[in-house]
Amino acid sequence: MIEQDMTLVADRLYRAGYTEPRLRQFWGGPIASALVRNNAAPAIHFCQTVLEAAEDQTAFDEHLAALAMLFHFHREISTETARAALGEDAFDIAVDSGLLVTSSRGTTDNGDEMSNAGVREPGHVSAPFAVTPYDLPVGVPRGFRPGDENLYLVSDHGTLINPDVLDGDFVLGLGGAGRTLVSLTPRDHVSISADIGTGCGIQALLLARHSDRVIATDISERALHLTGLSAGLNGVDNIELRAGSMLEPLSEPVDLLVSNPPFVITPRTTVANFEYRDGGMTGDRLVRSLFTAIPDHLQPGGRSVCLGNWETTSAVDAGPEAWVTDPDTSVLVIEREALDPIAYAETWIRDGGIPRASEDWNAATAAWIEDFDTRDVTEVVFGYVIMHRAEHSCATDNDVPTIADHTIAGNGEQPSSVFKTRVRTTSAIANNPHGLGQFIATTFALRSWLATAGAEEIANTVFTRSPDLVEHRHHMPGESDPSSITLEQGIGFGQVFDLDTALAGFVSVADGSLTLRQTAVALAQLLDVNPTALEDQLIAQVRQLVTAGALLPVNEGKQE
Repeated sequence: MIEQDMTLVADRLYRAGYTEPRLRQFWGGPIASALVRNNAAPAIHFCQTVLEAAEDQTAFDEHLAALAMLFHFHREISTETARAALGEDAFDIAVDSGLLVTSSRGTTDNGDEMSNAGVREPGHVSAPFAVTPYDLPVGVPRGFRPGDENLYLVSDHGTLINPDVLDGDFVLGLGGAGRTLVSLTPRDHVSISADIGTGCGIQALLLARHSDRVIATDISERALHLTGLSAGLNGVDNIELRAGSMLEPLSEPVDLLVSNPPFVITPRTTVANFEYRDGGMTGDRLVRSLFTAIPDHLQPGGRSVCLGNWETTSAVDAGPEAWVTDPDTSVLVIEREALDPIAYAETWIRDGGIPRASEDWNAATAAWIEDFDTRDVTEVVFGYVIMHRAEHSCATDNDVPTIADHTIAGNGEQPSSVFKTRVRTTSAIANNPHGLGQFIATTFALRSWLATAGAEEIANTVFTRSPDLVEHRHHMPGESDPSSITLEQGIGFGQVFDLDTALAGFVSVADGSLTLRQTAVALAQLLDVNPTALEDQLIAQVRQLVTAGALLPVNEGKQE
């Protein structure tokens, strides 16, 4: 069988309506909401009812129910029903590729039970792997064939239908972290990209749409096998699968590197470990070693986008921006969530399927708490780490610039646009019509400009406000002056900024016509304050709004 054959299975799934939007329509909002809560029982009942009332259903509904029972809910159905749903050719390809297995319910001519190999037409089939439809998000390049806005992902059946503790070599399907990485990844065309710790292969499959070559690595041979099945289903032929731990199989530098590594911090005890989430190292050593090594694997101008967990201790409050010492690589760390050690342990013990209040639950909780205590961990952070290696070496005297190192020491050298910074942004992600990755790429470029821009340049820069901003003024009853003024973003992370009167005035006139200095002079006259002091104040405040993408430089300091 050749890979192209497997696209017949995907084509049949698509034509049968086995897609995210059609399934939600098929079983309705309440059942879809139950699935989000990891409760499959209502959907299984619905599909079973459709199949049992087949004579009263359209063939389309019966086929869709059958495919959902097989590939979504790991239920056995009759061979006849499966053949009708997939079609003869696609059914045979699914069996040959291992996406379907036949039962051993058939018998020989003398009445003895037969093995799968001896059954000509067994009575039932099942799907050993989940085949999950995925509707492509905004920003991912589309193709031209029917169904090309949709992908099919092969993974193990998970806790949606399995009440037991998962196996250690379990291959996770697309979860929340994976979807986050999808949204963060830039989608412009590159020559070579890499997906480190590919898992079910979702990142590699999407990278394949805008890369000439994709390298997908994983320590799990099972994960690489399932990624290969997913590639075959989707007709993708530019992914190279390499076995090995993290960056070890990556022998050449790449233009774009992404990773949703096994970042969960798990005690190195008898607590169950899972390849898809546990790195096999103490504390946050895995992500620390990964982030530290990434710059050496990037081409000049190359970028990386990674997820991770890292620890904060009572003695040290430092994140990945401090680990990456390469002087030519900018690092933006966005902290999205911070949990205390007990809450963190609860999250991942529950994720592993251990029943609450059981002896295993109590033992795992104790192990996690004791492990964190050995390092005096106060919180565990989840966040994004974005890196960009400079096109050309820009370091001087091996110093690593920070976002504050934007002034020139008077030695005639050009300042470096390299920066390393960490921010905590826990607000909910707002609406991003061009994708969150595009927003972050824009703010990354703005930070690079700020790293070189001194006070004089910013004062002579014309700014415009982002068109998504909304100003809110809060008044006490009977008062004419506002008690507070806030600025809310409609894109990015939906951040809210507190403004004073002067900054609110600056934002209100930031339409691309006046420099900061010109605006400061006008506002100083209006507010009856010192113009030089106000200019200094606005420079500092505008820097903060620029880093968040709320204000945008129009001429980057080139006053006309």
